[in-house]
Amino acid sequence: MNTQQDQSELILEADFLWREILVGDEIFLDSDFYQNDSRLLCKGVPYQVLAKMEDVCGAQTLVVQSYQTRELVSVSPFLVCSYEAAPEPVLIS
Repeated sequence: MNTQQDQSELILEADFLWREILVGDEIFLDSDFYQNDSRLLCKGVPYQVLAKMEDVCGAQTLVVQSYQTRELVSVSPFLVCSYEAAPEPVLIS
């Protein structure tokens, strides 16, 4: 398989995850997430999805809150290794 096919498969997989994961679900990351040399999210720790966003250009992100800094952090679905569905759906009114 060539690199272009690998990238296409990764894009499709990330898009699938973004569509499957719902607000209220918990995500787990492949690795620690750093921003400005500060670790905001840790590998192996569940983070509840607070919102899902899609940019005008099509970029998709999941918004979670850092336990370290309490900041809201946008996470690309490319960084998600697994997720767990919320026990009950979260209703937004």
